[in-house]
Amino acid sequence: MLEETGFAIHYPEDQRWGLGLAAWELGSAYMRHEPLERLARPVLRKLVADLERQASVVGHLGVLDGSDVLYLLEERPARSLKLVTDIGVRLPAHLTASGRSMLAVLDQKQLSASFKGINLASRTGLGPKDLGELTKTLAAEREQGFALEVDEVSLGYASVGVSIKDNLGHPLAGIAVTLQSRTLEKLQLSQLALAMQQAAKELSRKFGHHE
Repeated sequence: MLEETGFAIHYPEDQRWGLGLAAWELGSAYMRHEPLERLARPVLRKLVADLERQASVVGHLGVLDGSDVLYLLEERPARSLKLVTDIGVRLPAHLTASGRSMLAVLDQKQLSASFKGINLASRTGLGPKDLGELTKTLAAEREQGFALEVDEVSLGYASVGVSIKDNLGHPLAGIAVTLQSRTLEKLQLSQLALAMQQAAKELSRKFGHHE
């Protein structure tokens, strides 16, 4: 099975096994993401701890992988919400707050390369259905400075996301907090977004990005 999935390769002449291309790619991805995770973890932890005083939230760090968002970190309080997200989980980027915060930084050509001419996946019946709807959603979220999804990934839950940028202004990663939809109104959205923007700005500066 490891051989079939590319994680192992057999050398019959030597009667030995070695690591396959998939294992090498996984290791390379870890090396690329390790500094990001190391720097983001304390920032995400502090953000969740500050917000937890008002509502139960879970924090995420994700990166774009094609048209998906891949979750690298998750910060959960002691009494945590039950979510579909976890480290290593992939979800359609156009449905998630962290994913859309990164997509909003891309230009139209980059978006079209991934989404043009396809019907976008849906989990709950909500969310953008095609590139046209996605473009409008991203334009609105770009204008407000953060991404907001409500009930698009899981019914009853909402997420707010902002992007982390590198020195060239490209979306390096996205951070998001998830909470129950019914408790979203307990938090002032503008203050929640501001706290997240400040956290993202702090991380972006560490990777050479300056507004």
